Amino acid sequence: MHFAWAQDTGVADKFEVTYGVNRSNQSLLNGVLVTYKNDPTINVTYETAKGFASIQNGVGLWLVRNEQVKAGYSLNYMMGRYATADTRYNGMGNVAGSVAAYAWGEWQPVKDAITVYGNYSSALRASNGALAQWGATLGVPVVNKINAFVDVSRYWADQRYQQTYYGVSSAQAGSSNTYSAYTPTSSGTLYSNTLWGAMFEATKDIDLVVGVGKSSATGLLMNSPLLDRKTQTNATLVLNQRLGK
Repeated sequence: MHFAWAQDTGVADKFEVTYGVNRSNQSLLNGVLVTYKNDPTINVTYETAKGFASIQNGVGLWLVRNEQVKAGYSLNYMMGRYATADTRYNGMGNVAGSVAAYAWGEWQPVKDAITVYGNYSSALRASNGALAQWGATLGVPVVNKINAFVDVSRYWADQRYQQTYYGVSSAQAGSSNTYSAYTPTSSGTLYSNTLWGAMFEATKDIDLVVGVGKSSATGLLMNSPLLDRKTQTNATLVLNQRLGK
């Protein structure tokens, strides 16, 4: 595969900070969770004509960057798992995080109204496996400075990721005294997510985003003895602030 620098298309440099509270199973503080939790969230994004750096997408270079399409590749970090962060992991031990090769992209076929996005992360520590996400966001104006949106997405993982984060080895089964051994047999979709919400433009540089929805584990993931529920509430309350120019 050929990688090349993105050409300077005249898109302005970008510096943004997003911070707030998010209810999910992906936590910067606690790693990957089985039981969804409210945790602080932050993302710092800096983009230039040649590359980007952010907590979400890592540090990398553009493949393409214009008003409608962004795509890049980077080094990122795949989060681990901490037994103390979720009671469902009692006796299961920790999972170390890993540096990961990462690719991501987003396309706005209708600017500021429809966004299609996706990413793929492959851990450099082989046992952590690969994780991918894809989805789409539809936004519609409601009243002055308020837009409503709906976001639908899916998470997919390969067999190694599932074994590390949701599988139960014979040693873990003996240590936990709770779960029987379980080995995933195939790659596949883990969760389907839907989030409904609204964005309020507080100033020309600050947006407030609020949303609530649900995350449903697939039948494939529900085979894991670590899961005790199929559907959980996901929610977000964040402030997005544009800095610099």
